[in-house]
Amino acid sequence: MTVRAAWLQSTGQTREDTRLALSALLTPSGASTTSPPLRSRPGIVPGGFALTGASAMQCTIGTGRAVIQGYDTPQGAYMIAVTAPETFTIADGDPQYGRIDVIELAVLDDTYDKSGATDAVIRLIKGTPSATPQIPASGPGSSFPLYTVSVPAGTSAGTGGVQWTAPGVVTTKHYPMTALGGIMPTSGFNGVYAGQYRDVSGQLQRWDGTAWVAYPKAIGGIAPNGTATTGSYTGQYRDNAGVLQRWDGSAWQYAEGKATILFSASQTSMQSVPQNAWTPITLNYVDIDDFNGWNGTDSFVVPRTGWWRVGANINWYGDSTSGIRGARLLVGGVGYSRMTWMAAASMGTTSVGGDGLVKLTAGNVLQLAGYHNATAPVRTLGGSGYYTTLTAQWIRS
Repeated sequence: MTVRAAWLQSTGQTREDTRLALSALLTPSGASTTSPPLRSRPGIVPGGFALTGASAMQCTIGTGRAVIQGYDTPQGAYMIAVTAPETFTIADGDPQYGRIDVIELAVLDDTYDKSGATDAVIRLIKGTPSATPQIPASGPGSSFPLYTVSVPAGTSAGTGGVQWTAPGVVTTKHYPMTALGGIMPTSGFNGVYAGQYRDVSGQLQRWDGTAWVAYPKAIGGIAPNGTATTGSYTGQYRDNAGVLQRWDGSAWQYAEGKATILFSASQTSMQSVPQNAWTPITLNYVDIDDFNGWNGTDSFVVPRTGWWRVGANINWYGDSTSGIRGARLLVGGVGYSRMTWMAAASMGTTSVGGDGLVKLTAGNVLQLAGYHNATAPVRTLGGSGYYTTLTAQWIRS
């Protein structure tokens, strides 16, 4: 028959029918190109088959449950439960060379493997001593490795035995399995179907048919910094170097109210400004610059698109009491009319400036410019309690 069922026919159901039909509940195996839909992923139910040292040359394998895929596809998958711990004695080490032993779970089914037995066992396979020890071949039947044990030359109870907890002595070879649709708590394997999930060191990943995709990058979560250049859907969020952004369908926008940018620079020494020309003002001291947008002299490069509150103020020294004094915001070298202020010169200090909301684009260059129409150069005030300043604060997209 090519269509097999469990518990359908009143008579004649075989063990093979049962194994093949019940394997519909198990995760398919992607390790074989031969009839992969009929082969199940072998493995243990997480938490079982723990190895502990029982004495110098003995270890115990604890209880557990497992699935072993038959060597031949038509065998189906064997579901196994070990209900009591089993103890194994490691043979003394060779006088000259070390060796590697294997502890494995196996199914012997004479119908397929001609082993002469029908049984499920945990067995110890002794390796061959060698200057370069190799893992020994598996025994007869369909098997699944649990552990390898390194046995150095001269190891015996009299020399201290196997150092069960020492690094590199016992190596875990088994890996977990889950029922179909379960989240596999391991890595190192390709998915079998789109929509399969696995947990890798606490990160949920989904198989998209070709590769494993981190779940926060796929849908529903915040993509980690550097993992999402283009958004996958409108409303997706990402962490951009500690700042939250939202994909609007065509570009990343900063999440409103979740992050701010502050910039402020001040003038700490006087500057002579020629008459009748808007002249960029040199600001010598940076109070705060969250995104390092200041060029060190007279220009701030806008790091984020959106609405900004910009403030500008110039304190003019009383070199002359004639004419007017001005302050203006320059955007890309062009005066911004809504951010231009004028005042008549007076004796002492003339303070000119203000603030306002400006829609800016990332990459715009902001400058503070000063103007006067006195008959000779006039100086700005920096220090001495009169600071000329340029400030900018990002408000929202």
